[in-house]
Amino acid sequence: MRRRDFGRAGFTGIAAGFAGCGNAGEKQTVNVEESQAPNPYGVQYYEKAKEVWNRQATSELPLIAEAADNAAHSLKNGGKLYSQAMFGHMLDLELRKGRPGNPDYLPTWGWNASDKDYAAIGDGDFLFFDYTKKRVKDVQDRGTFTVGVRIPYLPNQTTPKGVLATYQTTDNLLTEDCADIVLTSGIPFTNGVLYYPEIPAVRACPLSVQGVGNFYWMLSAEIAMRDKANALNGSSGKAMEYMELIKERGAKIRADFDNIDAVAQAMTGYIANGGRYWNYSFGCNMYSENDHRASGLPMSQSINPENMKERVKPGHFAIISGESSDIRENFIMAQRLKNIGAHVIYIGPAKTEGSQGSDITGLATWHIETYSPEREGALAVPGIDKKICPTTGILYALALWMLNSQFISRMIEADMTPGIDMGGHLIGGNGYNKEVRPIVAERGY
Repeated sequence: MRRRDFGRAGFTGIAAGFAGCGNAGEKQTVNVEESQAPNPYGVQYYEKAKEVWNRQATSELPLIAEAADNAAHSLKNGGKLYSQAMFGHMLDLELRKGRPGNPDYLPTWGWNASDKDYAAIGDGDFLFFDYTKKRVKDVQDRGTFTVGVRIPYLPNQTTPKGVLATYQTTDNLLTEDCADIVLTSGIPFTNGVLYYPEIPAVRACPLSVQGVGNFYWMLSAEIAMRDKANALNGSSGKAMEYMELIKERGAKIRADFDNIDAVAQAMTGYIANGGRYWNYSFGCNMYSENDHRASGLPMSQSINPENMKERVKPGHFAIISGESSDIRENFIMAQRLKNIGAHVIYIGPAKTEGSQGSDITGLATWHIETYSPEREGALAVPGIDKKICPTTGILYALALWMLNSQFISRMIEADMTPGIDMGGHLIGGNGYNKEVRPIVAERGY
């Protein structure tokens, strides 16, 4: 069976069996519009990100300001600020307390937050959340000011009926049921934003980091301005400055599209020659953004120093990422990969400010620049010694998915249509993945 035939039999056939599974229902409205789009898929992804950024920098700014006003009011009156907003693989550590550049106004709980943790939140406190549950509604009822983010994975008032499998997860509550302010990025319930005719059941390439991640840094910046610089209620200049930086640096990544496409073509060649696709990062969860990701590539998996020797072979390739260019563990991993005969793709800043060690850039077979040279954050706030609110993670996610978007299209052109995971939050998603993943395991893509 030819590779393209196998792809169609595997994925188009599976799609027919899952025609009612969430995003497949959008097919008639999306096929014509997106299949005729003239831009390469990597550029299409960038354009989708721009739509989110533009919304965040316009209609959402007054809401960010209002949220920051209430957070500052809580601080001034002895209240505490809390956060459990981390849906999206890399965000739990991207938004962690102590992350370089995080002013730590909103210490983010991870997945292990319990009802007991929430019991400590009370009248006069402030909660930023994306994980809707009864305990969130309970703290709101106790007098906590709550700010919720609509996300693809959980139901809200804009979610079409009959597409999500997560209503029980949220105790059958919508975001709006628990929030005094609701922030909207415009990321669709599919999470993935690109349509490939050869993979009709799934919208590929997730955008969720650009939603919660940007809102977190925008809100953190405005809380800092009120707490340290006596910014006026209603002001949103620092949040706007953050989004202008994201747009400016994102445009530079877009300008490097020829390099991104060259990397995508090289990756396709590696796979055609029997290569495998790996990921590694140290001290953060950037690697997890590309591992078992809803709307992502199941062929892409993670390695670590303990298992890489048995998993990685000559001709394989790995994406290495990090919050700075001179992370010792990343450099060592790159050396070990090169010694095996594997190819290293580094996504991140060419040289982080103050770097005096060995930058991974010099070891990489390929490098995609993210234009985020700061070791801490990117925003200066009067009264805070170090800059706050980094762009490294947000723009890594942008560059990664621009690359994957283009890689998928190059694989299709090479008669190697890859499998794409459907989000488990969608009705039928886990069943679809159960069918797709064995095909990917057999073929390697």
